[in-house]
Amino acid sequence: MTWEQPSLTRLKIAIILFVSIQIIGVLGFMGIENMSFIDAVYLTAATVSTVGYGDVVPKTVWGRIFDIGLIMTGVGMAYYTFSLVITMSIEGQLKDLFGRKGMNRKIASLKNHIIVCGSGKVGSSTIEQLELEEESFVVIDINATNYEQLVDKKILAVHGDATLDEVLIAAGVLRARGVIAALPHDSENVYVTLTAKSLNPAITVVARADRSEAEEKLKRAGADTVIFPSVMGGRQLVTAMIKPDISHLMENVFYNQELNLDIHQITIGENSSFIGKSLAENSIRERFRTIVVAIKRGEQLLTTPEHKEVIQPGDILIVIGERNLLNELHALALDV
Repeated sequence: MTWEQPSLTRLKIAIILFVSIQIIGVLGFMGIENMSFIDAVYLTAATVSTVGYGDVVPKTVWGRIFDIGLIMTGVGMAYYTFSLVITMSIEGQLKDLFGRKGMNRKIASLKNHIIVCGSGKVGSSTIEQLELEEESFVVIDINATNYEQLVDKKILAVHGDATLDEVLIAAGVLRARGVIAALPHDSENVYVTLTAKSLNPAITVVARADRSEAEEKLKRAGADTVIFPSVMGGRQLVTAMIKPDISHLMENVFYNQELNLDIHQITIGENSSFIGKSLAENSIRERFRTIVVAIKRGEQLLTTPEHKEVIQPGDILIVIGERNLLNELHALALDV
């Protein structure tokens, strides 16, 4: 059981029993009293609602005995059912139920999104960055408290174990473009990687690792990239100490804090007008106030490319520039 609380289960059972009593009441009056269907429905409703107009009543002894039984069971069940509805409304559970059903529908409609496994310290930072980048994503967390906090923040989330097939499928792994395995234990991230790759071999997996020996296992499991938060943290600490200005600049470029700068990778589409022209001819720097720091061409990485470098289909430009101009550059580069 995930979001479905015991009180909701009780409400479902109560509604089924209540409806069953109504059906039994109608069939009983039709059989015992030889009533028409309409009269039987009318008498059953009048009995259970305790209105009792008296214009349609049972005339036989067995009919009256049946009516007594219907009053005792039907009225009691009606009271219990409506009490549950009122209680759940007061507690906000009905609103919560429909809200989460809406969330499940949104998750089911996602395509080409990212799945984040875990919302601990590393996972929370990942979520913040994905929100900053305005990426579509779903979070999986087995911790009920963490899950509730995600739901309260209107973040699409699935409650469950990310190493299980059904949980990843519920998060849309078959339609997703990537999985970020940010669970606290290396072994769990290995399982997430194996499961995700077995369900969707084309998916990209970025996995967190704490121990260096976990990297090889994660790679064998299918992880495309392995990240060591402790190592990266150490590098940032040293850079901040001995090169503070560089650290400040990179913090702003990568994490979009104070400066209106961003670093982006732009893929050149097959029909792009940039193809067959050099960087200088395309005037990327002049038109978009953007610096091309590298070009990834297949497995080759061209760093600090010269202005005469000719752009080819499928090239990936690593650029730094203003965000709004980078969006324009991206649109022209695709030019589909």
